[in-house]
Amino acid sequence: MNTAQQKLVVWTITGLLGAGLAGYLALSLPQFNSWKQTVPKERMATTLQRVPDVGDKREDMLASALVERGLKSLDWTGKPPPEKPVEEVKPNDNTGPVRELVRDLIQIRAIRYDAAVPAQSEVLLKYRSTAMIVAPGNTDGTFLKRAGDRLEGRLNQIEISAVYPGSVEFNFINEPKRDRELVAPAPFSLSRFYAVVEPGATPVSRVPADVLRNIDRRPDAPPDAQTVQISPSKFRIGTEDAAEINDNYAEILTSEVSMDRHRDPKTRRFDGIEIKNVKPGSIAARHGVQDGDVIKSINGNPVSSKEEAIVFVKNNKDKYDVWEVEIWNKGQTRVVTYYPPKKK
Repeated sequence: MNTAQQKLVVWTITGLLGAGLAGYLALSLPQFNSWKQTVPKERMATTLQRVPDVGDKREDMLASALVERGLKSLDWTGKPPPEKPVEEVKPNDNTGPVRELVRDLIQIRAIRYDAAVPAQSEVLLKYRSTAMIVAPGNTDGTFLKRAGDRLEGRLNQIEISAVYPGSVEFNFINEPKRDRELVAPAPFSLSRFYAVVEPGATPVSRVPADVLRNIDRRPDAPPDAQTVQISPSKFRIGTEDAAEINDNYAEILTSEVSMDRHRDPKTRRFDGIEIKNVKPGSIAARHGVQDGDVIKSINGNPVSSKEEAIVFVKNNKDKYDVWEVEIWNKGQTRVVTYYPPKKK
């Protein structure tokens, strides 16, 4: 199509549109005057009265956050929603933070109460293995304290606030809202230092420290053949007992003693060797081993399994002559010392 033909088509369409518009105006002109007339109020009122009543109108309001959340949660992909990971249900624990009790960390050995000057009262204490304190003290591992003194190492935020005739009060410096704790000395039994020779006989006074009692001594046994208990927590190993332990330790551990690893109830970590059962009259029982004992350390070396204890003793049998075993039982800690047989 050339330019002349394109112009002809455009003029033709323009003419048709103009003729249509002129015709519409010619037909609508007679009604133009009627459009300008005002509708009477009576007619308007009549028309409005014919509109049916829609009743009460209510508007429900929704928070924009709900609308936004609803739109965002729509799944436009048509895929099933992903599975939510199952969350572990934790028990409702309202006990608050786990706190170490002072009575589980130290042992009160003695109290010297000064009634005239209470501030001069003194307390002799020793740290338990649970305190994990390595600090220089007296030769027996004890510490002499007064009111106002703090404990050592990681426990230096615990202060002795007062010393009373039968207990010691501790204050927690970094926990001002925590109640103060009273710790009393361990009960002391006089029966440990007294013995009855036979029923009806006169009790022996304080037993000499060098010989408290002989253990199952055979009449024909040499004087130093069997172990002698020289104090409540000290034993001198006999020559025959030493040989038997050295030769048959495996059988002794399996047939005379039942043991297992012990867990700390707070940390759930293995912290010792628990003696479940001791055969009465066995060599273990004759050397002070009791049911419920938890062996914490040997010569200061922590042990948490039977294998650790055996390896430590084997590797150091030529290094030590005296063996000190730290034992925990029913909240009390004791140290049992074993001395070698006397040299001839």
